[in-house]
Amino acid sequence: MMRPATTDGVQLRRHILWLLLIRVILFTLLLAVTTFLQSRGHAVILPESSTVLAFLSLVYIVSIGSAAILPRNQPHIHRFGLFQVFTDTLLASLLIYGTGCSQSIFTPVYIFPIIAGGLILYQPGGLIGAAASTLLYGAVLTGEYFGYLPGYFHAAGYQPESDPLAAANVFAVHGVTFFTAALLSGLLAGRLRSAEEALSRTSLEFDRLSQLYKQIFDDIETGIITTAADDTITSCNRAAGRITGFEVEEIVGQKLTICFPTIRPSDKARQVCDLQRKDGRMIRVGYSFSPLNMPPDPESDQEEGARGKVITLQDISKIEKMEQQVREAEKMAAIGELSAAIAHDFRNPLAAISGSAQILAMELGSGQEGTSQSLTEIILRESGRMAKTITDFLQFARPAPLSPEWFDLARLIQESVRQVCVPEKQCQDCRVEVEVEENLGCWGDRQQIQTIICHLLENSCSATREREDRQITIRARETGEQQESVILIEVADNGPGIGANHRERIFAPFFSTRTDGTGLGLAIVRQILELHQGEIEVVSEQGKGCLMRVTLPLPVTPVP
Repeated sequence: MMRPATTDGVQLRRHILWLLLIRVILFTLLLAVTTFLQSRGHAVILPESSTVLAFLSLVYIVSIGSAAILPRNQPHIHRFGLFQVFTDTLLASLLIYGTGCSQSIFTPVYIFPIIAGGLILYQPGGLIGAAASTLLYGAVLTGEYFGYLPGYFHAAGYQPESDPLAAANVFAVHGVTFFTAALLSGLLAGRLRSAEEALSRTSLEFDRLSQLYKQIFDDIETGIITTAADDTITSCNRAAGRITGFEVEEIVGQKLTICFPTIRPSDKARQVCDLQRKDGRMIRVGYSFSPLNMPPDPESDQEEGARGKVITLQDISKIEKMEQQVREAEKMAAIGELSAAIAHDFRNPLAAISGSAQILAMELGSGQEGTSQSLTEIILRESGRMAKTITDFLQFARPAPLSPEWFDLARLIQESVRQVCVPEKQCQDCRVEVEVEENLGCWGDRQQIQTIICHLLENSCSATREREDRQITIRARETGEQQESVILIEVADNGPGIGANHRERIFAPFFSTRTDGTGLGLAIVRQILELHQGEIEVVSEQGKGCLMRVTLPLPVTPVP
């Protein structure tokens, strides 16, 4: 037996309430019209007004009481609906019995509970209503045949039925009519239910599909803007808002050419332009156009759909920056290879020149003064500088593999200071203060860490060249938690500092503000730190000195 689904409980309650309301309206109208016709002299079998009012009161009390006690859970409400169908048939039987039995004009009222039962409870409800109506109508006819009739019948011109076959015929005709109505109402209700379920499934699927499309439209990283045939923006997703800086509500309804004048329609698959964001910042975007054929509006006279556009946007500023970095990296790699080849070819002749100059200086004698001695010193000094430049080129172009080990950082810093602050170099007049924790161990390639410190010391010495009180401070300590411990090395000087326009470029290869610099010192420092997974930070203000802060991570687990 088919029953309404559990999800239809609310709908079934609503249908029963409508049934109660229609019951009250139907019986009230029928009796009111009949009473009116009787008052106009028409021969109508109807009881006294007090009986009519009592019957209507019964209808109202039963209906209002049923509405008040209407259950909410599914099994009970189904049984409650069946009870209401039976109640309607009983009320209809009382009305027919009191208005002429087989001669009553209200016999078609039985159709109401049959159709109502079929519509709200489907085929079982209609059949139950038809069976109840047939049985109760048979009881009315039986009572009529045996003479159990009210006294006012004869006063209204009632003619009793004396032929049992005629009475049986009336019963059979109405019984067949009742069951036919039940079958038709059940069939109609079943079709209606199937249509509602199909519509519900279609609506649910449409909502899911619409939600999916909206979610894809909003979550996709590519900006999407749609326009009408007159270039009015009709929609855009959140990605387009992020790229342009505008809120969706600010764009929709505006002309594309007014909001984004640099985006111009073209047949090219992909175009690039500079787009001004809402905040005034210019960004580089790639965009493309695609036709959007919308279906015709049924309320308009258009025979064909409006031809709009779909514009896809992507912020390619980062991509172009990465491409530029790749090109620069390739360029620097080529320069590095060339520099390494040239430096390697220069090293042997330079060693011969330097060695010859040293022998010549020894033969001339250190105590002699003259042009030959001065020229020999110039050759030795410039040969040494050139040899250092060649070493830097080779180290930058072909960095040596790491050989990490534990070493005493304080001793390494002292050795670096002695190596840089020698009489032959420009740091001999600098006052270098070293503040290093005792027994501070460091993990890394000892030689490369020393290269970092030497380059930073040389830069600080060069920066303080014009000052009389040349001062450099080197500090080192361990900081951080146990699992994220790092070695912090700081090299500070009292030089003029680094300007903001140079601060981002000082680590670029071959960039230098010194006339005698190669621009490779800090590039080598950063390269070594990247191999050690370390970092370098510049803290400087114009005219207030400079501080280079180096961070070297320590291994999480002890290394033997």
